[in-house]
Amino acid sequence: MADSDKDPTFGDGLLEGLREAVAWKRGELALEVVNIDPMPPARIRAIRKRVARSAREFETRFGIPAATINNWEQGRRSPDPAARVLLQVIERDPEAVLRALRPPEAA
Repeated sequence: MADSDKDPTFGDGLLEGLREAVAWKRGELALEVVNIDPMPPARIRAIRKRVARSAREFETRFGIPAATINNWEQGRRSPDPAARVLLQVIERDPEAVLRALRPPEAA
């Protein structure tokens, strides 16, 4: 059974969203804009250099593929929101990430 079958207000919400989209397209409605820190390549490079000598070492320590780090550092790709959060935690407290990545102690 689909969620829309369980919630009779689903259709109402969908119609409201469509009306808002049409009003926005016509210039009748301003939508809230949220700016997200884009994590520029220079900052990613600085984070990596502070905690690892190379992208390969960063991969070994934190599990992010070296090719991905290289693409971020070269500006070919941007980290998604979850990756930005991980990079921010590594930037602030790399040891916290390393502790979290350690296997649990045997009982």
